[in-house]
Amino acid sequence: MHNIPGNISVLCAAALLAVSCLSSTRHEVGKDVIDFAPVLGTEVRSGDVSPFPEDMDFGVWAVTEDGDIYMDCSRVAYDGTGWYPEQPVAWPDGTLRFIAAAPYREDMVLEDDLSLSLGEYDLSREDGGLYVTDLTSGYGSSDRTVPLSFGRAVSMLDFRVANGLNTATSVRLEKIILKGVYVEGSFRSSSMPEWTVAGDKTDLTVYDSTVDGGNTDVARSPQAFGRTVSVIPQKSGPVVELVYSFQTADSQWLTGQSETTDELKAEWEPGRHYTYTLTLTENIVKHTSGISTAD
Repeated sequence: MHNIPGNISVLCAAALLAVSCLSSTRHEVGKDVIDFAPVLGTEVRSGDVSPFPEDMDFGVWAVTEDGDIYMDCSRVAYDGTGWYPEQPVAWPDGTLRFIAAAPYREDMVLEDDLSLSLGEYDLSREDGGLYVTDLTSGYGSSDRTVPLSFGRAVSMLDFRVANGLNTATSVRLEKIILKGVYVEGSFRSSSMPEWTVAGDKTDLTVYDSTVDGGNTDVARSPQAFGRTVSVIPQKSGPVVELVYSFQTADSQWLTGQSETTDELKAEWEPGRHYTYTLTLTENIVKHTSGISTAD
């Protein structure tokens, strides 16, 4: 993390001294402790927002008018009445600019250009969520509460599947596997979220009937299978494999069959939500995609 200059250490010490007098009454209107009003958007600078999850803590950085760090990855949590740093922080004289990331993680770093960076992100070890804010304009004690609009920094995918085989054939979906994707990378917020992929491509199972829904027959019209999953934004060129069982007339179910799509062409961008419609045919899985900014 950033080293805090000596003059900022004095500021922080003064802030903590002031907070010692305020923390017991910090919810009263007009008290000089910093609190936040977060909302959740689909992407940075999006106007479409929803309530921020009360069980998700986030980290906040604050910078003074002189460019000094006043809050350095302070952990903010909902305490039942509002969003406050776990260690209350008093407003200084002058204004502060804020930037934040959720969920809270100690390895997120504020760079010299006031962007946020994350050196290692492994999708296989994450819950899939990563949200950041833009750097705010200046706020001071008279503003009382700092609004923060978080945008999603990863891409989201979901899948619809249809049975395109002959009308005498029934299909049950076993798995949807995204083959050839990067699950590791590094992140920097900059003017727009930027990702650099790392490691090797791997396979990502996005639906498994033994976990996600049992033996559901695939209808002739597309229907959703599995949950919405997050991926690191990338130009990965993966394919999608459907593993399925089928039955024709009175025959036994044949399990473990598979077909794949052609290479997906879409570039996954931060904050975007992609819906893939997959139609199972005899030789290949046909696919179409839709893109939106909405969750």
